[in-house]
Amino acid sequence: MSNSLSLEKGLHILGLLKSSNEALGVREIARRLDLSPAVAQRMLNTLASQGYVEQDADTRRYQIGYAVLGLAQHVFQRGRLLSLTEAELQTMASESGFNGFLGVRRGATGVYVLGVQSDSPVVIRAQPGEVMPLHSTALGKALLFNLSDEAVANLLGEGPFESRTSRTLTNLQGLIEQLHLAHSLGYTTAISENIEGVISVGAPIYDAGGGTIAAMSVAFPRALQPKTKITDIAQKVLGAAARISKAMGFDETTSSKGRPETDVA
Repeated sequence: MSNSLSLEKGLHILGLLKSSNEALGVREIARRLDLSPAVAQRMLNTLASQGYVEQDADTRRYQIGYAVLGLAQHVFQRGRLLSLTEAELQTMASESGFNGFLGVRRGATGVYVLGVQSDSPVVIRAQPGEVMPLHSTALGKALLFNLSDEAVANLLGEGPFESRTSRTLTNLQGLIEQLHLAHSLGYTTAISENIEGVISVGAPIYDAGGGTIAAMSVAFPRALQPKTKITDIAQKVLGAAARISKAMGFDETTSSKGRPETDVA
């Protein structure tokens, strides 16, 4: 049996158990899904070994296992992260005219998962699912914020990185030095590094264990807000990121911020 067929059958079993009001035996599962009892048993054994189904010791019947709750919790947390961040970004968009973004890292690439546009005459757009460079955006740098120098090097390589503007850092050493400075300040910046004339400020968002689960940033055209101080923006972004992190379970007094520093996933 191919891996894809095995996965499909396993998912069908989980779907059947989810919709059932009672635990089911192997033969009943096999009958309803048109499987042989041997195949059904093999699928159930695999699911049980991972905690996705559980067998009653007395009746030998199966029901959904507690490991499924872990998947549900992950989806709930992701939805919560989106709603919390959207509220913070909407506030900054309406009060300060900033365009705001939420992103996650997938390997050596950043991915936008949320974009909130302000009423500014200049709109900086990024659609959910759109990729971003990590080296030239404040959001991308915030996603690298807690990685070790070695992890960043393993992730991005020595360069040269893509030059987006004349100010883009295209070498690894320059990026690492900028990340060190960002770490001392607590936030990241990109000043005309990704889009000419656009300034962005970013910060990481932490989960209950102190891991960087996402990052947020705001961006604005310098020409429209020439008197806006980056330090003032940074305080707004840091405050928002701290509130979101706290709501996601992060406690700075007990959690190890930035864990794991060598993560290159």
